[in-house]
Amino acid sequence: MAAAPPFRALALLPPVKRVLQGVFLLQIGVAGLLLAADFQGDGLLADPRPIAPEETRPVAPGDQQRRFTPRTVPVRPGPMPAAPIPLPREMGSLDFEVLEVPEHGTVMLLSGSIGAGDSDRFERALDTVEADTPIAAVALHSPGGRLVEALRIGEIVRQRGLDTTVTAEAACMSACPIILFAGVERIVSRHAWVGLHQAFVDEGTVLPTRLALIDVQALQGEVIDYTARMGVDPAVHVHTLTTPPQDVYFLVEQELVDYRVATEIID
Repeated sequence: MAAAPPFRALALLPPVKRVLQGVFLLQIGVAGLLLAADFQGDGLLADPRPIAPEETRPVAPGDQQRRFTPRTVPVRPGPMPAAPIPLPREMGSLDFEVLEVPEHGTVMLLSGSIGAGDSDRFERALDTVEADTPIAAVALHSPGGRLVEALRIGEIVRQRGLDTTVTAEAACMSACPIILFAGVERIVSRHAWVGLHQAFVDEGTVLPTRLALIDVQALQGEVIDYTARMGVDPAVHVHTLTTPPQDVYFLVEQELVDYRVATEIID
């Protein structure tokens, strides 16, 4: 298993600068969207439309953006290797399951969407399991969810010294990669789906534009700082900031390596 690359603060300065420039441009767009939402009474929502047939072809450089469909995993045509752990195709609320996986040992699979209170549930589940059996890694199969909860789950993962993994045909989208970033070792299948997009406001949320922008900027700063602390290149958030919430940008293998999202590619 490859060792995680050492963190060099100075080496991250140029990428951080690019990310912050992207943040500034994004904030201009967010301001316009929030002003429109104030008048229309709607928040920013994920597009519920299914992925069109022409969008199911394998991801390649320059062909990485898809519609965000939180309840399903994108499908690739043709035969694919079997995932080393069972993964549901339909995603609901966040569930925890302990599995024995030859490649990793005892693994806790987190599948489903990340909701309020899930970080506390995750911590309690870890405490219960690790009272008898140490957990080696956290496997992920999630369309995302609440970003603040994902950040806290990630902090717990790193504090416990756990690895993270996304296996073949599993999906880790939206807020889920924040948890992936936290692994001491980050093992990703080249047949997995790791996708990013902008954060969005839940339907029915009523928040003045000025306060929303303050919150967005503070959260963006927290995410960039967190990403750098985990040893992942924060320049990866250029794709987060430039992909609208109704779409998702899937990272290809070279990006997973270059941004240090993955410390090891498998399959």
